[in-house]
Amino acid sequence: MSRKTLADWKILVDRQATSGLSVVQFCQQQSLNPKYFYSRKSLIKKSKADTGFVQAQIITKQTSRLAIAHNASIILNTSVGELSLPNETSAQFIADILNGLAL
Repeated sequence: MSRKTLADWKILVDRQATSGLSVVQFCQQQSLNPKYFYSRKSLIKKSKADTGFVQAQIITKQTSRLAIAHNASIILNTSVGELSLPNETSAQFIADILNGLAL
């Protein structure tokens, strides 16, 4: 087993960060000691902090959010007429309208 250089550790730390795996899972996959990995990761972070620059990371994972559109609307019937509001109308706005109608 050969010793890893600081450059090797930088590559491993970057690979772990982009792998989506926890440090423990990554270390198990790579046959590394997690405590030693954390130690090297800390050393690398300190050396990066001294430069004043932050390395940009490309995030390859994407998540999707499914939104179901509800076409329902809020309808207020008054003696004067009918008022239709979008379902997303805030409760405070509706309360303001009702207070205005009560005058």
